[in-house]
Amino acid sequence: MKFVYALAVFFLLSCKDSKTTVGSTILKVDLSEKSVALSELFDKIVVVPLETKDSSFIIRPQKIIVDKNEYFVFDEGIPAVLVFDDRGRLLRKIGKKGQGPGEYREIYDAVVNRADNRVYMLSPFGSIYCYTLAGEFIKKIELPMKANYQTMEEFDKEHFVTWTIPSSLEEPGVSLVSKDSVKEVKGFWYENRILNSQNPRVFYQYDKRTYFSTPFHNEVYTIGKDSLQVSYRWDFGKDNIDLKKAGFTLTPDKEQEEDKLLLQYLLDSTIPYILSRQQQNDKFYYAKLTFGFRIWKNLFYRKKDGKSFFFEKTAEGIPLRLLAFNNDYLICLVNNDDFENYKQVLPEEEYRKLEQRLEDDNPCLIKFYFK
Repeated sequence: MKFVYALAVFFLLSCKDSKTTVGSTILKVDLSEKSVALSELFDKIVVVPLETKDSSFIIRPQKIIVDKNEYFVFDEGIPAVLVFDDRGRLLRKIGKKGQGPGEYREIYDAVVNRADNRVYMLSPFGSIYCYTLAGEFIKKIELPMKANYQTMEEFDKEHFVTWTIPSSLEEPGVSLVSKDSVKEVKGFWYENRILNSQNPRVFYQYDKRTYFSTPFHNEVYTIGKDSLQVSYRWDFGKDNIDLKKAGFTLTPDKEQEEDKLLLQYLLDSTIPYILSRQQQNDKFYYAKLTFGFRIWKNLFYRKKDGKSFFFEKTAEGIPLRLLAFNNDYLICLVNNDDFENYKQVLPEEEYRKLEQRLEDDNPCLIKFYFK
């Protein structure tokens, strides 16, 4: 009887997920670190010092959206969106934590739509707070009832796509939500919550498509209106992770016990890494691998020749703390402790911007332009 029930559940979830693998690309990579000079990936570096005011002090930035020479810095620690111009001057702040009209308790993500003059900010409690680009509150949108909204993207003109950590195998993690009805029109990804709980940044957009990935799966999916399709897959050979080989059953009755075990295994490196961020542009596929919750390592896979670059810091000792990624450049933050390492790679006028910073100033943005 148990077998029949399990088989029925399997077919039910398979139909719900609608996952296909047609035309997927395999990216074979050896996860052995090699020295990588900045000049192998980038041909120009520009420093953007962010203005420091009481109203603009950055606490815990999660992502930067670049639009029309403005930097929309979503900071989860404030939480709000700080908007700077291309010289780093603060233009405005969008959103406010509080209990008044247009205010909120927490915000986990933000999306900018200049065409519609909108900034959408996602609350984990199931609401989207909508503002103009000037920061004026428009309305609060109540999303379908879910346990914990984590991140979102604008799928197209008619839909949002949201990510929640599923509370059961019957609940989808990815939801396509109609802007008009604010109802879930399609759900994807029916998986054990253990496989989904370590990384909220599951979406990125490239070439007018929305991509989806999770921390323990090597596959990266393109989201369609009716299905998930595998777009590409990382193959790390002997370094691929298989939780079942590590003893995980991934069954609901073992969920609490195995969730604790997973944290222990990640801390002690029994499970060495998670895939904590993915991106791509015309030149590269990119993944960030996080080791033991403490160490970030960058993986670039060059599309034209399949060459990969895997490193924690460049040969010059520079870490890449990625916050934005597009066809022209990526943007990182630089902390005071790393200033000295930039001396050998920055033009004198750019390095002077770092030298002029005080210890309590906001960090600088560094734009690395791809070769």
